[in-house]
Amino acid sequence: MEPESSQAESEAPAEKAVGEFDLESGTVLLNNGIEMPILGIGCFRLSSEEAENSVYWALKDGYRLIDTARIYGNEDGVGRGIQRAIDEGFVTREEIFVTTKMWTSDYDDGPAAIDASLQRLGLDYIDLMILHHSQPENDVAAYQAMEQAVTDGKLRSIGLSNYYEPEDFDRLISATTMKPALIQNETHPYHQSTVMKEHIAQYGTVMESWFPLGGRGNTQTLFNDEAISAIAAAHGKTSAQVILRWHLQAGNIAIPGSSNEAHIQENFEI
Repeated sequence: MEPESSQAESEAPAEKAVGEFDLESGTVLLNNGIEMPILGIGCFRLSSEEAENSVYWALKDGYRLIDTARIYGNEDGVGRGIQRAIDEGFVTREEIFVTTKMWTSDYDDGPAAIDASLQRLGLDYIDLMILHHSQPENDVAAYQAMEQAVTDGKLRSIGLSNYYEPEDFDRLISATTMKPALIQNETHPYHQSTVMKEHIAQYGTVMESWFPLGGRGNTQTLFNDEAISAIAAAHGKTSAQVILRWHLQAGNIAIPGSSNEAHIQENFEI
């Protein structure tokens, strides 16, 4: 006769699969074993002062993912916002997932670019650094610098942005060792990145959406889309909230940006 399983065994949680979005915890397991929040605050087009306030408000509202970039010119403000939140005691550094990006003009000296971002952010390590654009002449060397920084403890995860062709993605993959944890591309209901998402799945790489609410003049078009508006009305939500929820259910990390405290809170209530 087979022994009965203990209650503890029967109730043990199933292990998370790489790339699987957990909407209850609001996290996804990356291919390097690190958990990443799936909804965050983006800092594109924010001044340093705006970025400081937006990051502070976002962390106070419960966000734990922050996305910036060297070329945004606001890493210093992001760092101040993080420090304010830590100083006030409602979040610890370990609870925050900080992403920044290396700009193309820095690819020839990746180690210096990494150290400079760390200094501007005022951090000992960065949770995720991304190459901002494909640049075949020197992006492999820049990516290898990020790989070394993971080994050195300066970065925890590395990824890519604006690689839109499977062949371009594979070009870099074949020349490097660590698989990108994620790729950040323009993705929204009118540009769903289906081909790239299917391709990167074999590497355990997840999709992150920049301009998750449309961007490039498409935001109001998306907000006024009949299907999106109808869903919003049926659930007592805004179009923005419906679009962000679509991203999470579709398996896209979303990083809407805002310098408006009320909008930042609204975007998190999905």
